[in-house]
Amino acid sequence: MAGRIAEGESSNRNRISPLRDGGIRWVFYLWKSEVPEPELARIAWSARAGFLRAAVTFGFPDWDSAEYRSTTTVHLWDLGNAYTRGFRPPDGDWGRMMIHIFTHEPLHHAIGLCLAEMLERGDQEWVIARLGDARWW
Repeated sequence: MAGRIAEGESSNRNRISPLRDGGIRWVFYLWKSEVPEPELARIAWSARAGFLRAAVTFGFPDWDSAEYRSTTTVHLWDLGNAYTRGFRPPDGDWGRMMIHIFTHEPLHHAIGLCLAEMLERGDQEWVIARLGDARWW
């Protein structure tokens, strides 16, 4: 019968594939020479566009283990250059900058996990723009 939900069927037409949260692996780069070339290219693009890319989170689902993991790279080497480009945390408190990184990047991880569970490859920046990213500069 059209419009009825049979026993055992879901009324939700969106497919969800639950994944366990495998956590975030944090990598800190103290020197520019340590950074892989593809990531340097992304950072250079961001700088030309007027953005500070002090940290970047990349996530991926492992469908075999039903787990979602991500890696966050923190570019400590770029903070001095950021200061000369005009990026300054409120009151000059770089500790607040680190707090921002450690609270903002897990948001990317959580959004990536949700998108993966919905079998989507959406843009995390688009989602954060709608949620707000707690940017204070």
